[in-house]
Amino acid sequence: MFLKIARMKQNAPEQSPQASRSLRLAGAWLVLAVLTVAAVVANERWRLSSRLAAEGRALHSLASQRADQHDAHLTALSAVAVSAGENRFDLFLEVAETIHRFYPRIVAIELVPLKVGDTGVITLDRGNPAVTDAIREAALTSQGELALRPTPGAAGRYLLVKRSPNTDAARYGLALDIDGRGLLEPERSHGLEPSVNLSLALPDGTQLVGKETAGDTAFRQQLGSASQPLVLEIAVPQTLASLFPPAKLAPALILMSAVFLAGLVLWQQWARRRQAEQAAQLSAQETRLAHASRVNALGEMASGIAHELTQPLTAMLSQAQAGKRLLRNGDTGAVASVLDELIGQARRGADILAHLREWIRPVRSNPVAVTDLNAAILGVEALLMPEARKRAMTLRLILERDALPVRADQTELEQVIFNLVRNAFEALESMPKGRGEVMIESSRQAGLAVLDVRDNGPGVVAEIRAQIFEPFVTGKSHGTGLGLALSQRLAERMDGEIELKPSQEGAWFQVRLNLVNVKAEVAA
Repeated sequence: MFLKIARMKQNAPEQSPQASRSLRLAGAWLVLAVLTVAAVVANERWRLSSRLAAEGRALHSLASQRADQHDAHLTALSAVAVSAGENRFDLFLEVAETIHRFYPRIVAIELVPLKVGDTGVITLDRGNPAVTDAIREAALTSQGELALRPTPGAAGRYLLVKRSPNTDAARYGLALDIDGRGLLEPERSHGLEPSVNLSLALPDGTQLVGKETAGDTAFRQQLGSASQPLVLEIAVPQTLASLFPPAKLAPALILMSAVFLAGLVLWQQWARRRQAEQAAQLSAQETRLAHASRVNALGEMASGIAHELTQPLTAMLSQAQAGKRLLRNGDTGAVASVLDELIGQARRGADILAHLREWIRPVRSNPVAVTDLNAAILGVEALLMPEARKRAMTLRLILERDALPVRADQTELEQVIFNLVRNAFEALESMPKGRGEVMIESSRQAGLAVLDVRDNGPGVVAEIRAQIFEPFVTGKSHGTGLGLALSQRLAERMDGEIELKPSQEGAWFQVRLNLVNVKAEVAA
């Protein structure tokens, strides 16, 4: 199960950097769009609430003034009714008709006798017994204050009732039947939008205008009339158009998008400039480091060359002085051995210079020739087998059965193998005769040609394992320290690599080179 999950993760397509960047930009724009919409909605709500509150205050002042007029009408009508009496109801009707004509919101004016059966007055063509009863009940229960009652059977209207005369000896109930809409018209249609929730209600909650408001209340206050404390309320509408006004949102989103694109362009320019500056700084730093590295390498190389050449030159000087003394003493027979020693030291110095010249030679382009690794191993075996016999060492080969074609110069490949085997021979000099063994093995591993060179000698000391491929690093008293450095350089020239592998006995060097598909190249 774990392997299936791991494979699924490996097979899952990875998003390209461009796609990931596009998603991040789209997400950023979406966040800004949401913030812009929220800001526009909040600002529109605040603006609408402020405007509605101002208009509500103006409408409240007007409605309060109109309500106060009703008190004056009742006072005048009551005075006419008391002074004229039952014999002059025509005078009462004349005044009532005048009031009705100038104040259309006063639908009817009624003078209801408190004693059932007595004569009363009503300005409507027909009276409503329920209205008459409501007026009589309100007047009888009044203690001198004006009474408010909803008009029975007439939505949106209310009764303002006063006993007449306004004493305990009252004979009538005087009432104005008022249309609540008239308190707000026509100013409502001119000052407020139709979608605004407007409500006018009696103190007991009976709705006269509109419905119970839904939404955020922008204005709510009782009228300033003491006799008619009607509740005026204005609320911000909860429609989609009011919450998200297209006329405001579209320009805001366009402006936000333009600012976002401008900011994106500026940010990209800044990022490219910053990247160029960082690249320039990095290049300058790399140049300084490369220069310092070359200087250090040159110093180390000069020190190594001086050290390595000092030994043969010192030996040659000593041998030359010894030969000079022998000649002075007439011992010509011993001069020959001195000269042989001089020749040996001169050859050693020449070898050091030859290896150094190979190591510092500029790297050529990758070789184009195809060489069989097994053939190169057999060539080195033919060269070194006599030396192995002379040293009483065993040179054993374990070769891959099939050919191992690699792209390499055969001479350079043989040079790498030769250096590794010669190093193994020299490492085995301290072994008893007949006990030293060097094994050369070739194999095919995952598209690579692998060469392993092992010996059963003392191995590489731990102090120099990490620097074993650096120039002039050697564990031998008479070594130049250039053989492995040259071998590594040649392996890299073949697009391969060389490595010192951990081993429990002796030293183990491994060279890995890319195999060549000869058939495919021939077909091409």
